[in-house]
Amino acid sequence: MKNILEISDLSVSFPGPNGKIPAVRNLSLSLGPGECLAIVGESGCGKSVVAHAVLRLLPPGTEVLGRVSYQGQDLLHLSESEMDQIRGQEIGMVFQSPERALNPVMKIGKQLISPQVMHGLCSEKDAELRAKGVLRSLGLDADRIMSSYPWMCSGGMCQRIVFAAVSLLHPNLVIADEPTKGLDAANVTDLEAMLSTVTAGKSTGLLLITHDMDVASRLSNRIAVMYCGMIVEEGETRSVLSSPKHPYTRGLLGSLPKNGFVPIPGISPPLSDLPNGCVFHPRCAFAEETCRTDIPDLKDGVRCRRC
Repeated sequence: MKNILEISDLSVSFPGPNGKIPAVRNLSLSLGPGECLAIVGESGCGKSVVAHAVLRLLPPGTEVLGRVSYQGQDLLHLSESEMDQIRGQEIGMVFQSPERALNPVMKIGKQLISPQVMHGLCSEKDAELRAKGVLRSLGLDADRIMSSYPWMCSGGMCQRIVFAAVSLLHPNLVIADEPTKGLDAANVTDLEAMLSTVTAGKSTGLLLITHDMDVASRLSNRIAVMYCGMIVEEGETRSVLSSPKHPYTRGLLGSLPKNGFVPIPGISPPLSDLPNGCVFHPRCAFAEETCRTDIPDLKDGVRCRRC
């Protein structure tokens, strides 16, 4: 079965006062139907930039190189009008701040109905019925929610509403960008249950962007660990999390409370001043001289000369 998404040699750079700032470097990933791929890493590693690059939601002046192939067509070479047809209906996105993803001055009902009509899925009357049905399935009072504004709803309710908006369009690919950020434990559990339904039909793919390793372990089939704009380890989730090879992956897992809460020494370097060689070598206890000069290739799922 063909992949829904194939990212090849993606590099993203932002303009800076002293030149380009590399946020993503030579990243390659693929995602098949019915599969969940999680991209994990510390804040600022570039994982959310990948999500925004796929949907072409990066600010003006951003340099994007490589190929982002969605069902055989390169999204980086489509016109803006062509992208408008793909965003929402074919590729849906669950943002990390649901209350900001919704228009605060527009009733929720209109925000759920209009996209369905705009993409030609159904009439306005049928769109309203479909929207109420999805809201009820998510445990919400459909009639009250449809006539409410986003600011009248809690964060957990807004997250359900955003999920409803995405699912109503039946996209082939769903991107969830830090969807659990800021949610309490109960809402995280509810959101995980919602996201698990995305791939249940075996036709839709889920690209999960998260810093939460536990969420990634429960939802994803495969995992990619990012550090300073590069993938340092990737593979089947169970294998990577049970037997991590890269020192950074081991450090991430060791820093979890359940594993002793041992932080990785040092801090991530700014993207505007990355070290030579392996980007992780200044924080790595196993670094050798070649690690300081040469960037290792991603070989057998690991970007490390010692692994």
